[in-house]
Amino acid sequence: MRLLLFLTCLISVRVFAAEPAPWNYDEYRKAHPEQVCTIHTSQTGKTNYEPALNFRAEGKEAPKNNAALRAQILEAWRDLLGPSSRNTGPLNARVLEVKEFPKFTRKKIEYIGDPGEPIHAWLFIPKTASPSFVRVASPKDTRTATQKFPAIVCLHQTVRSGKDQTAGVDELKPELEYGPILAERGFVTLCPDAICFGERYQVGGSFYCHYGDAVRIYQGNAGRSILSKMIDDTMRAVDYLQSLPEVDANRIGCIGHSHGGYGTLFAMAFDPRIKAGVCSCGFTTFRWDPTPARWFRNTALIPRLGGFEGHMQDTPIDFHHLFAAISPRPLFVSAALNDSIFPHLGDTDWIRDDVKKVYSRANQEENFELFTFEGGHGFVPDARDRAWAFFDKHLK
Repeated sequence: MRLLLFLTCLISVRVFAAEPAPWNYDEYRKAHPEQVCTIHTSQTGKTNYEPALNFRAEGKEAPKNNAALRAQILEAWRDLLGPSSRNTGPLNARVLEVKEFPKFTRKKIEYIGDPGEPIHAWLFIPKTASPSFVRVASPKDTRTATQKFPAIVCLHQTVRSGKDQTAGVDELKPELEYGPILAERGFVTLCPDAICFGERYQVGGSFYCHYGDAVRIYQGNAGRSILSKMIDDTMRAVDYLQSLPEVDANRIGCIGHSHGGYGTLFAMAFDPRIKAGVCSCGFTTFRWDPTPARWFRNTALIPRLGGFEGHMQDTPIDFHHLFAAISPRPLFVSAALNDSIFPHLGDTDWIRDDVKKVYSRANQEENFELFTFEGGHGFVPDARDRAWAFFDKHLK
C-alpha cells in the first residue's frame, strides 16, 4: 500500500511538473532581454497622436500613397508584435460532427494551425440565400456548379468556452452568437477556438492563467507573441474558408467582440484577403490606456510592449495607425464610451476624422465607420444592427 501511494505521488509530481508555469513577464524579460521593439517613427515620443497620413519610419521617405503608408505602418507593428510563423502547409481538414437546422447546416471541423497543431471550429453553411448574396460558378467552369456564399470568420471574446459562445453552443449570450445569426442572413461562418481558449485551453491552473500556453510558444520562438500567433491562426481560418466549394474566396469578412475585436483588427491589417470587418469594444489607444499592462503583464499578448512600461508615449505606433493600415477595405468599429475593460479610448472624434482622411485619399471615405455609444463593454443592439447592415452592404 505504501509503495502504491509513493508511486501515485511520484506520478502526480511528474504530471504537475510537466505543466507550463503561468505567464510571468519579469521572468520573460530576464530570459529574453533581446526581445524589444527597436523601430522609431514620427509617432515615437509624442503624447498626442501623430496624424496617420504623416506617419513615417525613421530613416525612410514619407509614404506617398496608401500602399506605402500601409507598408511602413505594418513594419512598425511587426517590430512590436514579433515575427509571424504562419503555416502555409496542408490543412488536413476533416469533419467531426454534422447537425441540420432549418436554415443552415452546422459542422464541427478540424484543421491544422501550426504544423501538428489541430484547431477545432464550428462551421455554419446556409441552406438558402437571396440571389444578391449568391454567386454561381461559371457554366464554362469544369467543376460542378455550386452556390458561392460570402463568408465570415467569427472570433470570440475572453471566455473559456471559446468557439462555443460565438456558435451559440454554450455559455449563451445571444448578442455574441455571430455564427448562427450571420448564417441565417446568408453567410458561411466559421467560429474557431483562439489559442488558450475552448479546446485549446491549458488544463491546470485557474482561468486567468490560460496564457500559460505562451510558455510553450516562447520556448520554440521567443519573439513570437500571442497576438502574432492569433493573426497567424486567423489567416489559417481564411485559408480553410477559401478551400470550401460553398465560399466565394473574394468575399470573406471577420467579426469579433473584445478579445475577438482586436483580433479582427490585427488580422485585417495583415491579411488583405479579409475584405470587410467588424470590431466591437476591442481597442484603447496606448497613449490613453490607464492599464497598458493588460498587453504584457496580465497576458502574453504583446511582451515587447513592456519595454515602454511607464512611458507609453514612446511607442512607435498606435491604434489609429492600425485602422489606417486596413484602408481602403470596409471597417466598422463600435466603441463604448464607458467601457470598463478598455477605458479611456482616447479622442474618438479625432481618430474618426484622421482615419477618414486616409480612406478619402483612396476615395473610399464611406468604408470606415467609428460608432461610439454611452454604455459599457458590450455589443449593443444598435451596434449589432449597424454591423449586420455593414456586412450586407460590403460583402454582397
